[in-house]
Amino acid sequence: MQLTRLQILAAGLIPAMVSARALSPRAVDCAFATVADAGATCESFAASWGQSVDELKSLNPGITCPNLAGGQLYCVIGTVTADPTPSSPSSTFSSTSTTLKTTTTTVSTTTTKVSTTSSSTSTSSSTIAAPASSNSPGMPGLAANCDKFYKVASGDSCDTIASKNGITSTQFKTWNTEINAECTNLWLDYYVCVHVPGVAVPTTSTKTTSTTAASAPTNSPAMPGLAANCDRFYKVASGDSCNTIASKNSITTIQFKSWNTEINAGCTNLWLDYYVCVHVPGAVTQKPTTTTTAAPAATNSPQMPGITADCDRYHKIASGEQCGTIAAKYGITTAQFLSYNSYVNAQCSNLWLDYYVCVHVSPTPQMPGIVSNCKKYYQIKSGDSCWSIYSSAGITFDQFRKYNTQVNADCSNLWLRYYVCTGV
Repeated sequence: MQLTRLQILAAGLIPAMVSARALSPRAVDCAFATVADAGATCESFAASWGQSVDELKSLNPGITCPNLAGGQLYCVIGTVTADPTPSSPSSTFSSTSTTLKTTTTTVSTTTTKVSTTSSSTSTSSSTIAAPASSNSPGMPGLAANCDKFYKVASGDSCDTIASKNGITSTQFKTWNTEINAECTNLWLDYYVCVHVPGVAVPTTSTKTTSTTAASAPTNSPAMPGLAANCDRFYKVASGDSCNTIASKNSITTIQFKSWNTEINAGCTNLWLDYYVCVHVPGAVTQKPTTTTTAAPAATNSPQMPGITADCDRYHKIASGEQCGTIAAKYGITTAQFLSYNSYVNAQCSNLWLDYYVCVHVSPTPQMPGIVSNCKKYYQIKSGDSCWSIYSSAGITFDQFRKYNTQVNADCSNLWLRYYVCTGV
């Protein structure tokens, strides 16, 4: 019997298994089912798994749309088989196979990969630029006339791929139409298009041999445009930005860009593992920032004993106050208040009138420009973007930038392992 099959394969461990169910004329062999969140609809649930509503229905015969039952298991990975109706005993049947491949990238984002191939007894066709053996497998949506390919590596983003290949992010997305606006669906170890015939690439992003700052063996390879009299170099690491490089080397971002003239205004074309200039003879550098611990100033003295060393906000105890009332004034819990002031007992019966207690502790290190009334923080991890941070925090991009005033419009200056504000 000729069968039409929908095969769904998952990369990684399968956290839950369900038994195969025999249905007629359609049968579903479910390999993985998961619980729908409360309020989920067929459309939202299917989209979260990179499926269409029709595909979700085919895996779950009898499902009722549009609303799903919260807490109920639904199949998302499995095999559907159905009996076609032959036109005659001597008919030749064709088959269509659709494969959805799921992989997890380094930014902890699950991306669903879809590739569709049609075949019959005499013909075959492809809807994307079929990669040659040297550039296969390829992501869908590649330009049909693509003549240069790049294999997506761990940690890549649209900007880094564009800069590595001397093109703009706009050109890159034009030649790879299935990549979304946030560039969160790159497929690890798949090929993407980085050039089409006749396209001129920007001179600021083309790796050419520079005639300035001849690189010694200890600072090679070097980015073009380095100051000819550069006497100190830095090797660009994953997650670096102009600001972090400047900070690490006790210089200003303006100085850094003046000594590396090929770096663009948005600092989106740094080349990983290449050297940049971080000092020239006679340059005045900044004194490295040092952090002091809660030395009581005139405005927070005298203090009660047991205050945490990293306290950055204080309150003067007034007559009649209790731990709970003080904590409520500053939007913290009583437990937090007691953790900041270890001398205060659990009954809060030993507060000292007119003495200062701690009411706020900020995590460190922090990105510059965080608002003073921040109450929620997030530590930046490798692969994070503004979109992933503010989406997880349930705020908008405008709110995120309002809380973090030094984050630029294209979000290209996040500092790895630094804290940003996600709530006030």
